[in-house]
Amino acid sequence: MFTKIHLKILYIFLLLIAYSIRANAHEFWIEPTQYQLNDDLINAHLRVGQEFQGMVLMYNPQDFKTFKIVSGSKNKKEKIKGILGDVPAINITTNLDNLLIIYHETKDKYVDYKKFQKFEDFVNEKGYQQLINTHFEKGFPESNFIESYRRYAKSLITLNGSEGKDKKTGLLFEFVLDQNPYKELNSKQMSGTLYYKKKPLKKNLVTIFSKYKNTKLSIVNTITDDKGKLTFDIEPGREYLLDSVVIYPLKADPEKNEPIWHSDWASTTFLIPENNL
Repeated sequence: MFTKIHLKILYIFLLLIAYSIRANAHEFWIEPTQYQLNDDLINAHLRVGQEFQGMVLMYNPQDFKTFKIVSGSKNKKEKIKGILGDVPAINITTNLDNLLIIYHETKDKYVDYKKFQKFEDFVNEKGYQQLINTHFEKGFPESNFIESYRRYAKSLITLNGSEGKDKKTGLLFEFVLDQNPYKELNSKQMSGTLYYKKKPLKKNLVTIFSKYKNTKLSIVNTITDDKGKLTFDIEPGREYLLDSVVIYPLKADPEKNEPIWHSDWASTTFLIPENNL
């Protein structure tokens, strides 16, 4: 007979399996249950999926390197702590207020490409078509090869006020918005910069997902300019997910089952309140 403890153990086991798997081109993001809060309790999910829909992941400290929250108005930050198996993965109280930036870095995960077509579909979708030729020029195998990947996610929320601005958190790969989405905006456009290794990343594909109350999904692709900047249209009441990927070859031996490709993923989520435009 299953008890609540048995069910929780089973749930943790299934989530551990799910967290170790990445289907082709699945995004990873932080999704707060509420983006604008009036008390000090923050609840937010870690999600993996496609088209701004996906499964929730549990709090598992074995799977991440960094999990923090930083103030957008002060030089203060806090670690996000939890218990293995917590869902939502973020379920904390904080002493911070106004604009807050949640940020998360996973440890490396791995995907095994049994067939080349899966890798080809992935690089084509993420704007790295040239890597198909690179793969063969390097003499990489056409099947049964490994890619490592690491994800960097941010989310902007507010608590008891909206003062502050987005900023660099120290993540290897991250978006930084120019405008505070929770302050009154003078334009129907938002802009920002995509940083990789602390420098603006130029000419890289960014996919912008947005939805209105979990309906009316929109997907728009854009390319960062020569200064790593991107500009995109916004609408009141919509929740946004920005996603971008960098893919590059590794110096490794596929015969030793070492990963020969690596990808880094950046995402950020935020809401445009109904009355901000």
